[in-house]
Amino acid sequence: MILGLIAEAKADGLFTKQACEVLGLSPRTVQRWQASVQPLPALAAAPPAGSRPRPYNALTASEAAVVIALIQSPKHADASCRELALALHTGPVPTYVSHVAVWQYERALNCNGPRGRQVVQGRNRTAPDTDWVNGPNQLWDWDITYLHTREPRIFLYLYSLLDHWSRKNIAWRISTQLISDEVQTLWDHGLINEGLLDQPAQTWPKSLSDRGSQMRSRSTVTYFQKLGIPQLFSRPRTPNDNPYIESHFATVKTLPAFPGYFADQSEAEDYFSQFYPWYNDVHPHTRLNMLTTSQVHSGQGPRLLAERAALKAATLAARRADPGAHTFTLEELIANHLPDVSDYPCYSWVGPKTAPVKKATPLD
Repeated sequence: MILGLIAEAKADGLFTKQACEVLGLSPRTVQRWQASVQPLPALAAAPPAGSRPRPYNALTASEAAVVIALIQSPKHADASCRELALALHTGPVPTYVSHVAVWQYERALNCNGPRGRQVVQGRNRTAPDTDWVNGPNQLWDWDITYLHTREPRIFLYLYSLLDHWSRKNIAWRISTQLISDEVQTLWDHGLINEGLLDQPAQTWPKSLSDRGSQMRSRSTVTYFQKLGIPQLFSRPRTPNDNPYIESHFATVKTLPAFPGYFADQSEAEDYFSQFYPWYNDVHPHTRLNMLTTSQVHSGQGPRLLAERAALKAATLAARRADPGAHTFTLEELIANHLPDVSDYPCYSWVGPKTAPVKKATPLD
């Protein structure tokens, strides 16, 4: 009844605030009452026609159809929104689509999954200084991770050496032991792979690792001292001081193709001999502006980023020149025949054809 009286007063030219003063009510109380009796608009309801013009930089109907087809493509099911956007950049018909636009279409199609983040814990100690790194082969990160086998409590160990600047895997090894000799062999292979043995020892990269026993053992320290390679260590219980190698191992073990465990050392070596070429030459990194480690390591980054910027400018100009192509709905595009996206590049990896099949193993 009170809301009806206020509505009549407003119809006669009285402001809501003045009507509330006469009734001895707060305007906020009236607003809450009005909101409680008014039905909320549906979240998925489209705005009235002509109420908001479509942005001139919006995707055209043909571009949106390709985006939807990529999102729904089984071949690209494991690709992130950034990888899908990169596939559009380098596909049969190069088109610039931002990863945010792809993500919005994934949300509209209910195809985006949750992504967590790691908790950052501060420590009251000095972190190793890595801000001086501005090129390849100046600082190498390395670490060791466990690989499960079919035997309970029996593990293999993956030794991995990364370039701090480009994230490129310089060398890797699979071993049945956690020993310093494997660390020294890993670095020997890294120096050989990068052709640094002919360079002065003063130009060789420094070492960054955590404080594990293999990193601080007498034989490891003696090895680096003989080569003249300074060792940098992360703070105790602070993996964020060596984040790139930790992120690398997360990529290794969260990959859909990762089998979970290996039958023996030979099987693990076969797997990673196919994984690391993909990791270095195919897998684009978010922190590297969606470039591969090999592209950054070889200095191709500026040229490729300039080409992407030119593609972006050309795509936006074409969209502005054809404003009529922006009017469509998702339902209309899905109902029509979507384009064939089989020729677009795929940056995810399905693993080797002989990947181990994960089976339950009894503990006894």
